[in-house]
Amino acid sequence: MRILSENFLFWFSKSLDFVLIFILLYFTGGQESPLFFLLFMPALETALTKDVKKTDSIALVSLLLMVYFFFNKGFVLSYNDWLSFFLYVGALGLISYLALKLSELREEITQKEDIQRYLLSSLSAGLLFLDPNLKVLSWNPRAREILGKIARGQSLKEILGQDISTEVSRGETNLGKRILGYSIFPLRREKEILGWGFLFQDITELKKKERRLREAEKLASLGTMAAGLIHEIKNPLASISGGVQFLKENLGSSGELGQVLEVISRETERLNRLVTNFLFFARPERGEKERFNLKDLLREILDTNQPLFSQVKMKARVPSVEIEANKEQWRQILENLLINAVEASREVQRSEVEIEVELLDRDYLIKVRDYGSGIKEDIRSRIFEPFFTTKPTGTGLGLAVVYRIVENLKGEVKLFSKEGEGTLFEIKLPR
Repeated sequence: MRILSENFLFWFSKSLDFVLIFILLYFTGGQESPLFFLLFMPALETALTKDVKKTDSIALVSLLLMVYFFFNKGFVLSYNDWLSFFLYVGALGLISYLALKLSELREEITQKEDIQRYLLSSLSAGLLFLDPNLKVLSWNPRAREILGKIARGQSLKEILGQDISTEVSRGETNLGKRILGYSIFPLRREKEILGWGFLFQDITELKKKERRLREAEKLASLGTMAAGLIHEIKNPLASISGGVQFLKENLGSSGELGQVLEVISRETERLNRLVTNFLFFARPERGEKERFNLKDLLREILDTNQPLFSQVKMKARVPSVEIEANKEQWRQILENLLINAVEASREVQRSEVEIEVELLDRDYLIKVRDYGSGIKEDIRSRIFEPFFTTKPTGTGLGLAVVYRIVENLKGEVKLFSKEGEGTLFEIKLPR
């Protein structure tokens, strides 16, 4: 409908033009009128603004009017009149040719603009076009996605919060909690710098992967050394634990001696857990799979840590099902999550810990919730780092072990925490 309306307006306006031109020429001498050049104006204007077909149509109307004024009194013309006629016809032909070339040029420019627009919108990186003073002229869609609000005329310093030197072509900069990798390059015309291009990308995840890769390389060599060292430590620990148990059975566990033996037993168990955690952190190998009952495994963990877990109310929703996985890795995940939750619940009013395991279509979903004081936002990013702890008696290895095992199993760890309300860990492991 809109196209029909535009066509109607075009032909209506051109019809008026031709009527006015005809009247002017008719009353000013026809082909001898000083205004005869007006016959070329509709065709020339159409050639500059419209397509070839419209120009040819307008040129044809101009030609018919020209024929009328030259031959309305017969076909006997003087040499000069014939020369003028053919010059005018040639001029109309030139206008049609001009329209054709302009149409081709417009089409070529439109095609180049479409390609440029497509390339800019297809870039996975953000791109800013800047003037010589590093103020924004334009940008591609990805730039707005990464940076948010951008305004024309805004300086690069305002956007990034810091100066960017044009003398350094590549670099990295922090944008809040994100890291941007960028490249800045001049837009030249011969030797003159017309402006700058600023190409950038969010490389936060890439940096995290690089850091994890470096940590993995360090831990690979550490694990080899740790395995032998831990083996040498665990043997004496087993002997000490056995000796303490023997003394308890033969000398009794009452009195001052009994208290000392209890302290030795407790600290030996803590040291054994620390050594085991360190081994799993350093070498979280997949190991052999076996079939075991989930509920039975949880019961074993609760019984083993009964003195600690008895300090809180434990709610468990774990199905009594057989699964095929590495039992020791599952033990480490569940045990460390529960120990962390219990320790977070000691000094709060609601001393309660919940554990739930769901069997999804392709994954196991483990949820462990406590109602402790929560984890402060500024340290959440460090909570899975080895040896980082906020507890006076913690080793800082429990959650690091969980993260390492889950990562090694191609699983996923999610942390939800609110200060004063508690923390929820969600672990997703492939079945």
